[in-house]
Amino acid sequence: MDNQDLMDIEQLLEYQFDETAILQQAFIRRSYSQEKGGENNEILEFIGDKALDFIVVKKLAEYYGKLTKEDEFSTRYKEGKLTEIKKKLVNSTMLAHRIDILGLNEYLIMGKGDIKNNVQDEEHVKEDLFEAIIGAVAIDSDWDMEKIQDVIEKMLDIEYYIENGFNDNENYVDLIQQWSQKQYGELPLYEVYLEDENAEEYTCRLTLPDIDGYFEGEGYSKSQARMDAASKAYSYLEENDMLLTMEDEVGEPDENRAINQLQELAQKGYIEMPEYIFEERHDKDGNPIWHCECHIDGQEYYYQYDLPSKKEAKRKAAYDMLRQVLGYSVD
Repeated sequence: MDNQDLMDIEQLLEYQFDETAILQQAFIRRSYSQEKGGENNEILEFIGDKALDFIVVKKLAEYYGKLTKEDEFSTRYKEGKLTEIKKKLVNSTMLAHRIDILGLNEYLIMGKGDIKNNVQDEEHVKEDLFEAIIGAVAIDSDWDMEKIQDVIEKMLDIEYYIENGFNDNENYVDLIQQWSQKQYGELPLYEVYLEDENAEEYTCRLTLPDIDGYFEGEGYSKSQARMDAASKAYSYLEENDMLLTMEDEVGEPDENRAINQLQELAQKGYIEMPEYIFEERHDKDGNPIWHCECHIDGQEYYYQYDLPSKKEAKRKAAYDMLRQVLGYSVD
């Protein structure tokens, strides 16, 4: 990880570290420290886990609760419902998904074994990274709760999920970030501020690479202002036929990568997650033959193969499905 990497991460988090060494530590897996020495991100992960819980509970209390006329605290939902929302915000799948959106796992510093096994793609590894980054911000900021909350809201986008639920609604901030990184390898630039001390709404100016001017949004919170600006930018890209296609996202169909390409499209919300159905059969000589079917909800056809290799049958079924999804002819 070089200085440019650290600067890119700081820009993404909208937080500047006093000590960038602790930011780098957040990305160091134990496998690397065992080989090279030094500290890893495990203690930062522990700290970040606790800070994340606190901020999410604080945000839910602010959003759903209020003091009554009798100065008692009341919430719109009971404890059980709030606990359900909190679990959805901080579970492994959500934190891993947010790391995917932010593209932060590509900066992981790993030992040879982790690199060989591609652990940067594993859900629990992404979850650990999310929490370690929060832990690094907590330590670097000397537990400045406002700064910690700002970073968590940027990484997790709590307000978006509170207001829109946890279904596959379009998060324009995420879509604009993916577009900018894919097209130019750069992050969109957000500037969020209050026009003056009496302003009731935040203003956000969003600048995209290679596009003149900026997109301006407003909202009663930083998150709302950022989303408003991103929505306007997305509309502009759509009107000018500049949005990414599915093939832009994953490249041309590649039989050796087809399983991963389908999974990536599903993670980005283009399709439902593929389902593979296996059945072990035998030929007339008693040799095993693997039957594999690839299904995707919403797709007109499914694809199947019968081959001696379970892995090969899955790969070929995925490849045919990928070709259909991307609009290629399937033999």
